[in-house]
Amino acid sequence: MNKKFIVILILVIFILGVVITFSMIKKGDKKVDKETNNNTEINSNSNSNENTHQNVAVIYFSATGTTKDVAETLKEVTDGDFIEIIPEEKYTSNDLNYNSDCRANREQQDSKARPKIENKIDVSKYDVIYLGYPIWWGTAPKIILTLLDTYDLNGKTVIPFCTSGSTGIEQSIQDLKNYKSNIHWLDGKRFSSPSKAEIQKWVDSLDILVTKDKKLTITVNNQKLTATLVDNSSTKVLLERLENGPITIEMHDYGSFEKVGSLGFDLPTNDEEISTDAGDIILYQGNSFVIYYDKNNWNFTKLGHIDNVSKIDLKNILGSGNVTVTLSKE
Repeated sequence: MNKKFIVILILVIFILGVVITFSMIKKGDKKVDKETNNNTEINSNSNSNENTHQNVAVIYFSATGTTKDVAETLKEVTDGDFIEIIPEEKYTSNDLNYNSDCRANREQQDSKARPKIENKIDVSKYDVIYLGYPIWWGTAPKIILTLLDTYDLNGKTVIPFCTSGSTGIEQSIQDLKNYKSNIHWLDGKRFSSPSKAEIQKWVDSLDILVTKDKKLTITVNNQKLTATLVDNSSTKVLLERLENGPITIEMHDYGSFEKVGSLGFDLPTNDEEISTDAGDIILYQGNSFVIYYDKNNWNFTKLGHIDNVSKIDLKNILGSGNVTVTLSKE
């Protein structure tokens, strides 16, 4: 065998070895990249779960299963506890035959009807409750009023959602607000056959009050009120300012529905069209602090809502005329 052939053979073997080694390295890199991507996805999901509210419940009544389907998806989206309102006397198909003198019709026409709830429901640990129901006769079923009579939801944020073929949720929300004004009601949403993405988009759009670590103490006429703040840049800066000590505001009546006074400094604004309720605290034009004791519609920034106080009690506490209010961290 001549030397030239041996040299060529050695070169061929060497080149093949390099190619095989490079190929193995590339495969290993791809495997590492795949594992890294998987880890990134896991971490991303983990962060998402960390951002969900841990004190949320999805409480619902469903006679036919339609509302239950929406509630189950909402539970997945919010990672909240899942609680069914179970009637002591179950609703049959005859009970729901709206073309007859059925049980559902009789209950909805009877202002005193309060169907009994079979199961015990603990609402004490929740700050945010999604409350679901079908629309019956244009409003919520009377068993929802049973829930509100039985359990103390005062000061909690309750977000209604309903299912119906065409009837909107607006009348039911107004009825619920009138029935229990001490609850912080958010405007809800009607669903028919929603996708998970649609429900997720709705939840993401909500101005939900944050958990208990963001509280504001409002002292007025020697009485201390506690407010739960929304999560926005306005409240973040306000809490930062309160780290330096309490803030005192001289407030006066305006429009027979609010007390308003200057903070003495500007906060970032997050203005939007808002319909206020008694107990809402509002930032107006970046530097005016407003406590609403009645309703109004305007474009301004919501800061939060005063906990566990009725409209009448709040008006009595604020009094008539000018008042000195002190803000402090809880």
